[in-house]
Amino acid sequence: MGIKRIVLVKRKAGLTPEEFRAGYEGSHSRIAVELFGHLWTSYRRNYLTTGYAFESGGNEAGPAEIGFDAVSEFILRDEAAAAEMGRISMENIERIKQDEAKWFDQLRCYVVACETIEEPGLG
Repeated sequence: MGIKRIVLVKRKAGLTPEEFRAGYEGSHSRIAVELFGHLWTSYRRNYLTTGYAFESGGNEAGPAEIGFDAVSEFILRDEAAAAEMGRISMENIERIKQDEAKWFDQLRCYVVACETIEEPGLG
């Protein structure tokens, strides 16, 4: 299946959800695909709209209450691809950070490794 990474993203203060999405789609994700797309088997961005806390009685919460505006995910082909992504990241760190600073609250964004367990017989 490859190596899955989840990216939890909080938009920069002062940006509307629409401005944030336009910037993520039109700028940051394009840089990511340019630099790393050849190493990935999948890349998707999920923009949060509404949700609710388990114990909220069904009361809606938006991205501000949830703490993130988007959840992105990408799957790397293998360990060699992960190592290459690290190398390319370091070579392009200024470009990446400068673009992130336009759209993201960088201190509240996280890349997390995860193990994925698929439920057999679904989808």
